[in-house]
Amino acid sequence: MTQTKVFYASGSVTVSQADLNATFRLAQEAADCPQARLRIIGQHSKEPGSRDSVATGRLRAVALMSSLVSAGLDPSQIIVGAPSWSAGIPGQPGLSNSRVDFDVILEES
Repeated sequence: MTQTKVFYASGSVTVSQADLNATFRLAQEAADCPQARLRIIGQHSKEPGSRDSVATGRLRAVALMSSLVSAGLDPSQIIVGAPSWSAGIPGQPGLSNSRVDFDVILEES
């Protein structure tokens, strides 16, 4: 689950249907555990000409959260990780920073 990432075209906040379906499956897995919260972290690229910014990363996360809530997921199960930052993927420097990453946070009872 921690390896799930959704990649975007530079400057874009829209996602393919296949990536959206993968996000729905991931969110449902987290929602099936009452103590889990899905954190959506919007990333942005600092590459010159990328048309990305901190706001782009945040919009990516908020748009995905809105899609999940519209699909019926409980908004209290989802956390938007903000502020966004530009972070590479350790060991995989060729992968785009124009993406959304996911974490599952477990709350102690």
